[in-house]
Amino acid sequence: MTLPGASLAHHVHSLITKVVIPAGVFAVAAIAWPAYGQEQGIEEITVTARYREQNLQETPLAISAFSGDLLEDRGAADTADIEMFVPNAVIAPLGAGWGSTMAAFVRGIGLNDNILSYEPGVPIYIDDVYLGRNQGAILDLLDLERVEVLRGPQGTLFGKNAVGGAVRFISSKPQGGGGNISITVGERDRLNVRGMLDVEVVPDVLLARFSGSSKTQDGYFDILDYECVNGPGSLGGGGTGVPPIPGLGFPGLSIDLGSAVNESGNCVVDELGNENVQSGRAMFLWHASPEIDVTLSADVTHQHQKGPADKYVRFYRPGTPEAGLSEFWNFAVGVPIFGVAWDDRFLTDSPYTNYNRYVDPVSGRTFPNVNDVDEYGIAGAVEWQISPELNIKSITAYREFKNSFGRTSSGSPIPLDLTWDVTRHDQLTQEFQFTGRAFDRLDWTAGFFYYTADDSNYQSGSLFPGVIYQQDSHDTQDATNWAVFVHGVYDITDQLALTAGIRYTDDEKNAYISRHNFDGTDRLPVPGFTTQTSPGLVPIAETNWSPTVGLDYQVNDNLLLFAFYSTGFRGGGFSPRPANGLQLANFLSENLDNYEGGFKSEWFEHRLRLNTNVFFSIYSDQQVFRGDLPDASGAQWFHQINSGESEYWGVEVEAQANPIENLMIDSTLGYIHHELTDPGFSGQCVEFANGDPCYSTRTPEFTFAIGGSYEFNLGDRGTLTPRIDARYQSKIYFLPYTADLGNNVASNPIEGVQEGYTVVNGRITWVSPSTDWDVQLYAVNLTDKVYFNGKLPLIGIGLGREQGNVAPPREFGVTVTRHF
Repeated sequence: MTLPGASLAHHVHSLITKVVIPAGVFAVAAIAWPAYGQEQGIEEITVTARYREQNLQETPLAISAFSGDLLEDRGAADTADIEMFVPNAVIAPLGAGWGSTMAAFVRGIGLNDNILSYEPGVPIYIDDVYLGRNQGAILDLLDLERVEVLRGPQGTLFGKNAVGGAVRFISSKPQGGGGNISITVGERDRLNVRGMLDVEVVPDVLLARFSGSSKTQDGYFDILDYECVNGPGSLGGGGTGVPPIPGLGFPGLSIDLGSAVNESGNCVVDELGNENVQSGRAMFLWHASPEIDVTLSADVTHQHQKGPADKYVRFYRPGTPEAGLSEFWNFAVGVPIFGVAWDDRFLTDSPYTNYNRYVDPVSGRTFPNVNDVDEYGIAGAVEWQISPELNIKSITAYREFKNSFGRTSSGSPIPLDLTWDVTRHDQLTQEFQFTGRAFDRLDWTAGFFYYTADDSNYQSGSLFPGVIYQQDSHDTQDATNWAVFVHGVYDITDQLALTAGIRYTDDEKNAYISRHNFDGTDRLPVPGFTTQTSPGLVPIAETNWSPTVGLDYQVNDNLLLFAFYSTGFRGGGFSPRPANGLQLANFLSENLDNYEGGFKSEWFEHRLRLNTNVFFSIYSDQQVFRGDLPDASGAQWFHQINSGESEYWGVEVEAQANPIENLMIDSTLGYIHHELTDPGFSGQCVEFANGDPCYSTRTPEFTFAIGGSYEFNLGDRGTLTPRIDARYQSKIYFLPYTADLGNNVASNPIEGVQEGYTVVNGRITWVSPSTDWDVQLYAVNLTDKVYFNGKLPLIGIGLGREQGNVAPPREFGVTVTRHF
């Protein structure tokens, strides 16, 4: 491991100008604050990130925590909305082609694909149950007590894959009474209904809580009929037939694409980006004895909607090297069959339209425009307080999901690139946690974790048919992971504490890969190179030690100083999308060493909270993607390898203020610097030709958010509270900057980029005098900003286009809630 001293010294000047000064702005504001004689203060939040209840301000970790009420006040509806309030975090849908997959990145580390072998860099936990896949993780924020976002590696307490951090959803537990129901109506025929009922089944013994949600809304992205927009015959009317060229399929075939069926009386034939999801949860809390509590829960999510918005922003430049494959396919297959070339004629002027079609007349297959999810989970937790010094907790859970989704990736009626995927995931987890206190100074935790999962993905796909493939893929994987861990906090003095812990993990996977042409022939054998047939086996087995150590010093009741070293790792897998038996290769785990320090403080009688931390991380044995090196047969290989080392360092500032009665202000600032210190043999670029440094995927240099609310007391007419939130995110790249993007892209950093932008949300809330009713008028994306959650630039590897998941436009609506 490389020690950080030299690198830190090298970055001192940047640390001062980009880290210390911005943090100082918050601090100066704190020092200059006038004193007021009111006692409203800032909400106190209790967290359990270290397996015991602690006040957020007394927890020496980089952690953002939000109560369920605060999330509701800010209009957070699902997992993706959390990024609005977390520094150095990008949490957004991955986009078309990946189904219902969440791309969660913290401090530059996350997940950028949905291949079942890939594991999340920032895992999501529901009531301490680990979700093994970020696919199916776009979850409704339904009846939550709080959300915790831990930044930086959490390998000791949270195990594998928490290399960038962890997101914890903590559900509200039964209280024995109460409930609510709310209805939301908004633009594009939005209709949301949510409700909660909390009851005592057996007084003081058995409590139950039921919650449910239904969300529907029309899509914001229209699919247009090309000939309706551009006139009859503009699709060519069919070609003269494919010539009998050796190696090319479909000789003599000619197809008139014509017009799509138009049911609406205009040029709109379908839509993307709609919403139709229902979810529910039931939780039972049994006080079995004064020392034993048993919690049983079950949840279900059903999603049946169209695919994510998929905008085509650029096609290949004719006559350049990047156009080679596309122009050859047009000449040999596309124009002879359809009578029209696949090119930039299929770009539309609006960011919210394209010319997609989901039927392949060549193969006769349909690739439905759907993104369906069925997800279920059950969990049981038993907590037994054996004595005041010893507590045991067992968490047993089973979860499963099925995600079916279709996609066309040509932006046109031409069946150039279509896929239909069915992904299944089943997992069983068991965790035992032992917590206690010894010697009147040591808070200790020990535990055991077990995880087993079965995954599968079937894909029917056609890519440049007649030239590359029309194939059926079927991948399965069984995974087993177990770990033991210990963690302790020793009070050296009443103010100074030492934290130390370590985790041992054993991780094993076996993946089975099958590839067949549409005619049923096996694609894995390569004559003269390999006789491997389907299914081919790719095994992975590894172990890992993840230690942590730190010190914290409680200067007084309002100031905590801390510094620590932490580690994390992400498990290995198999290289994605192997085309033949030569490409059945695995990659191993990657590791992160993190050095961090900071303070947590409150000022002016708890009316100003200011938390700041700085970090320096070394990312080694990185799992990087290469597509520029063919396999031994010359076939293109999407090869995942371990190579290279990077450094990340930065600052995070979180502030909350109650400067005058009824006024609340909160803000976050994140800065992160990434530097590739050792490219290894990965082909990663260090610097673009224009001098700009190459970026880490989905890693903005700056994130900044600010929000505020003011409560007007209307006397016997209740209260009225306007609130506004804004978040700025600087430029980010959506695809790794490795050599697979090609020199054209590396020297011309316009591909796969979202320039910096600001999103503003607002709402006005009226609460009745009895607090039984509240009405919220809301606006999302108030300035109607056009921006992308993600982009897929495939021009550099010859696939001819760049497409992206454009975010929804502005929306207005109203929510009415009745509490009882």
